Amino acid sequence: MRVKPALTMLAVVSAVLVGSATYTNAAPTGPNPAAAAVPADVRQAGTLVVASEIAYPPFEYYDDQKRPQGIDVELAAALAERLNLRLDFRNVAWDDLIPTVAGHKADAIMSGMTDNAERQQKLTYVDYLIEGSQVVVAGGNPRHIGGIDGICGHRVALQADTTQDDLAQAQSDLCAAAGRPRPTISGLGSGEAYPLLKAGRIDAIVDGYTSAASQVKEGNGGFELAGVQVEASPMGIGIARDRTDLRHAVQLALREIIADGTYLRILDKWGLKAEALTTAAIDGGV
Repeated sequence: MRVKPALTMLAVVSAVLVGSATYTNAAPTGPNPAAAAVPADVRQAGTLVVASEIAYPPFEYYDDQKRPQGIDVELAAALAERLNLRLDFRNVAWDDLIPTVAGHKADAIMSGMTDNAERQQKLTYVDYLIEGSQVVVAGGNPRHIGGIDGICGHRVALQADTTQDDLAQAQSDLCAAAGRPRPTISGLGSGEAYPLLKAGRIDAIVDGYTSAASQVKEGNGGFELAGVQVEASPMGIGIARDRTDLRHAVQLALREIIADGTYLRILDKWGLKAEALTTAAIDGGV
């Protein structure tokens, strides 16, 4: 994984700036259950601190002006507004995300993180999207890889310690059980695999579907999807297990932006309506 950088404050102001959009966080004009449910310590601080590894487009990334952009950035801003809080969206290395939130150094994680049983031992999650994994190959698929079951014997890269890592390792065992060669699996940092695939130094990438589709779209024919999306699971907003009051407030805020259409408008902007949920479940991953 990458060097673990210090937490970087990106926005603690009276308005939250996300790209060219401004989220003003004005006080609610009517009944607002989400804002009323915010725990006293967070309300007193006036800020929702969200940790994210800002290197996973289209969920979170920096634009040319070093401003955070992406689905999670905009959803976090909408949630903070519903909670009547300012948003502090911080860049934190992937390996540090769970310890940061479990240790109360940030309030929540929004970083395209899959909610699963293993992570639920350290955090509790408000589920907000559903997504599977996808194999990506070079344009033209020169190695004729048909999907996840086609990676046997090939050089495969992915982001370490992710759902995709678990999936590839499980497939490696299936390859061996079938008498086929195991893939050579390299765990890299977010986004580091695509230049290697373009250069022909690896044969395939296992990525989250949305990130994979985004890379294919921006790759000008350099990449293509192989096979179909597999093992769809919920993505969750991670919160420390002992902060169920904050989890309840975030759950209410998510329900509010689902109900008023804000949620779908944001997802539609980024082409993700197919991954939308209709409710805000707690710890729905397995």
